[in-house]
Amino acid sequence: MSPKVLPAASLQRFFGILEAHNPNILELLKANTEEAFIAATEGALERALRTIESGAKQYSCLDERGLSKLLADFLNLAGYQATAERNINGHVDVVVEHSFGGRWTYLGECKMHGGFQYHVDGCKQVLGYCTGREQRAFCLDFFRVVGMFGKLAKLRAQMDSETPLSQSAPSADHRIRGAFLTIHVHASGGSIELLHLGCSVPKK
Repeated sequence: MSPKVLPAASLQRFFGILEAHNPNILELLKANTEEAFIAATEGALERALRTIESGAKQYSCLDERGLSKLLADFLNLAGYQATAERNINGHVDVVVEHSFGGRWTYLGECKMHGGFQYHVDGCKQVLGYCTGREQRAFCLDFFRVVGMFGKLAKLRAQMDSETPLSQSAPSADHRIRGAFLTIHVHASGGSIELLHLGCSVPKK
């Protein structure tokens, strides 16, 4: 006769397996504030970008829409509720929702890197999708060329120099390598943080 497993021990083992397989989904399950939801989502976002970059030889043939869909698919495989091309004040490239009740959303715009103005256009799009109640959104550039981190640094310097889209403060560092944060005054009168980041998929 097999020994009886206490429910608490069984649950602890389940969470241990879950955390070992995908630590970000456990963070999402525990998230009870928008800040915690954002942190968990950005952890999953970084893991998805690393996966795309590690398969860049296969994925570099995809266009902007295909790469955006791939990103949403990887987030879904990680246990997140993510959709591509969903209509929220326009067709949003990536929408990530809190899995339990949809209390919070994280909107993202994805672009093939085409320089400063093209990136700003993407930022304008995602800010236009926001209602003003969101704390943060993201604008992601897919880089077909080498030297992504240097180009992101130049992009950051130009954002701080020109302060487009009612940028209200200098940019701030972010824990994802190469990424940075800016704050913008939204049409609603509120402020929204924008996470700027890149994904390297150079053509071989």
